[in-house]
Amino acid sequence: MTTPRLINLSHRSLLCVTGADAGAFLQGQLTQDITALEASVALLAGYCSPKGRLLATLLVWHERDAYWLDAAGDLAEFLVKRLSQYVLRSKASISSVGVRPLVGSDPTRGLTPTAPISALGLVGDATAALSAAGLTRPAVPQHCTSGGITVISLSVGRTMLLGPSITLDALQERLAPHCTPGTAHDWASAAVREGVAEITLVTQDEWIPQMLNWDLLGGINFKKGCYTGQEIVARSHYLGQVKRRLYRLSVASNWDNVQVGDAVYGADAQSPVGKIAMVGGPSAEGYEVLAVLTREAAQGPLHLASSSGAALQLLPLPYELPAP
Repeated sequence: MTTPRLINLSHRSLLCVTGADAGAFLQGQLTQDITALEASVALLAGYCSPKGRLLATLLVWHERDAYWLDAAGDLAEFLVKRLSQYVLRSKASISSVGVRPLVGSDPTRGLTPTAPISALGLVGDATAALSAAGLTRPAVPQHCTSGGITVISLSVGRTMLLGPSITLDALQERLAPHCTPGTAHDWASAAVREGVAEITLVTQDEWIPQMLNWDLLGGINFKKGCYTGQEIVARSHYLGQVKRRLYRLSVASNWDNVQVGDAVYGADAQSPVGKIAMVGGPSAEGYEVLAVLTREAAQGPLHLASSSGAALQLLPLPYELPAP
């Protein structure tokens, strides 16, 4: 059995929303049905502009009378500022907890809104490693807490662990003999293989959620009430007007400068047919990436940066795209 990779997730953003109206406030902001969020479930959600374009992609869960939002590492300041503008008279408070060391904390406290925390990730089959460390891996997409550590099963191949720094330091020591060291690139690569892209500052306000396949990943609830951007998102869904979708691609190893936001070209050299949304870590075979492309262009030759750039090869996603 392949051992999982153990990864420091200090590059992530973590927000906390508290207050009597926290759930109702998020219900009016996110694509997910927050009022129906079960205590043990962690779900994907999107935060859109009034035009229905994604400003952030999130993992959301409820724990200790607070809602927790995991996002790309460069979005913390933006999200706190933007969401706070819409609180108005709601009894809700948004703060960036900060995924960083916390020395001398109570290891039994778990996640608390006032304390910075640490986070680890496991890529691969983590059940045996967690069991050896005294933890249980919940079913996807659930989370559970034991000994001050929150365990979130994002997917079959990715697990997130959060808690006070002193607790995570000890946990890392217990996990180390059963894991191999990993990097943020490994975390991104696993997400790419799963077909799960995320919004960063570079790609904000580019795509509606369906263009990132958020509808196929359970990140949109089409039965909930109003939220920012809902009219556009719902119209695209019910009228079937999603002309661009997220695709998984590979680029040869001799191309060493693939960036989020890079243009993708087809046979026409005049204008791009898409854009890179997420980049996995380099491997011996090259890079795997996720790109938003027009559905027509995805069936033809694709190149990075220009029509004569490195060739991109289409790879299968672990889920099916709907018919055009």
